[in-house]
Amino acid sequence: MTRSLAYRSGKGVPSVGIISLGCPKNLVDSEVMLGLLAQAGYHITPRADDAQVVIVNTCSFIGPARDEAAVALGQASRLRLSGNCHVLVAAGCWPQQQPEIVRDLFPSVDAMVGAGEFHRIVPIVEQALARCDAEPLQIIGQPTYLYSHTTPRLRATPPWYAYLKLAEGCNHRCSFCAIPAIRGRFRSRSIRSVVAEARQLVGTGVRELILVAQDTTSYGIDRYRQRMLPSLLRKLSRIKDLRWIRVLYAHPTHLTDELVEVMATEEKVCSYFDLPFQHADADLLRCMHRAGCGDAYLRLIERIRMRLPEVTLRTSLLVGFPGETRAKFRRLLAFLRVAEFDRVGVFAYSREKGTAAAQLPNQVPAQVAQDRRDQLMSEQQGISRGRNRRWVGRTMEVVIEGSDRRGRWLGRSHRDAPEIDGLVYVGAPAKGTPPPRGRFINVRITRTLPYDLISETTDTTALV
Repeated sequence: MTRSLAYRSGKGVPSVGIISLGCPKNLVDSEVMLGLLAQAGYHITPRADDAQVVIVNTCSFIGPARDEAAVALGQASRLRLSGNCHVLVAAGCWPQQQPEIVRDLFPSVDAMVGAGEFHRIVPIVEQALARCDAEPLQIIGQPTYLYSHTTPRLRATPPWYAYLKLAEGCNHRCSFCAIPAIRGRFRSRSIRSVVAEARQLVGTGVRELILVAQDTTSYGIDRYRQRMLPSLLRKLSRIKDLRWIRVLYAHPTHLTDELVEVMATEEKVCSYFDLPFQHADADLLRCMHRAGCGDAYLRLIERIRMRLPEVTLRTSLLVGFPGETRAKFRRLLAFLRVAEFDRVGVFAYSREKGTAAAQLPNQVPAQVAQDRRDQLMSEQQGISRGRNRRWVGRTMEVVIEGSDRRGRWLGRSHRDAPEIDGLVYVGAPAKGTPPPRGRFINVRITRTLPYDLISETTDTTALV
């Protein structure tokens, strides 16, 4: 995911453009850097080719993410050499993980900022501007920083929704993942800080809060010695004018009956779980350093659906992990068919240097992994369409976010996280009627696509 973040302020000062790559957690970091720079008086421009300072906030989770970062840094390097750009900053996960590689590939980079140094972006930019063409700065340390409700932040999302980061880092040691080495140990914000920021966001017009962390279900375990997500959700649900609360990145082995009960009883909490199961074969899961097996996961899914019959379940699956035989892959395929997830993301294994899995025998050829990914996605397409058909003829609430070339309004329901899930296409009441962006309206579902729903309006009166 690539974004150019925009906010305008000040005159006669250096202009700054930020290109944000990767997940919503990265986006929050970019918004914090924007807020700090704007507070310091910098002019923030939405166009990197107009900026005197270009910051590329990178992702380094897997190889394709680094490829995307390399493209963005390559384009920014050309601006640094022949354009308006005087300072180029590489920030985030890639310089944190592989600073030497970033420096060697992009010698025009003036500063590298690690994943725990975003709060220092203003003095880093000032120092880089003062010493253009000198040796590049390298500000990379052990990540310990955690932003709070007092930290300035300029949001890049539409006015009606915002991401709210609960914690930073990760204590899990999944053998395929480098995130703990990049982001540091899991560290939660206080409930007071999270609720205070939520109130601030709602006060600016936000109606949907999307809670993110590397593992949201572990929220509070370090600070309060117990998992506090259910308690936090109850407190957030009391905020007036807040419409939806969505939880992303919930670890399946930490999902409790209490959390399911909160989702069932708190109207504002979307009946939506994002549970990255990764695989169904017990042997592979052990090699991944993850607990559970396909049968245990199916029992968990059954327990969730018994209490939440209308729940939307999203998962992530990993194919091509070392030692994944045809039989183990068939076990995963059978799991997918029985589980009937609403949404699935499938990733081909990426051999990450420094991870335990990189040293395992029986590495699976990349093409085999890609073929297996394609097979799972093809299978899931039919499952997703079948899950969507359950909504035909029914009424649901959607938030309108824009329109397409055919004049249809584009909406999202409680089943749809921004940019990763489907859409609800809404027939406008009259041709050329502008979409009521950010409004919550009721629609009736008339037909389905594999991942999207088609609907007609039943009530165009705003609910917020």
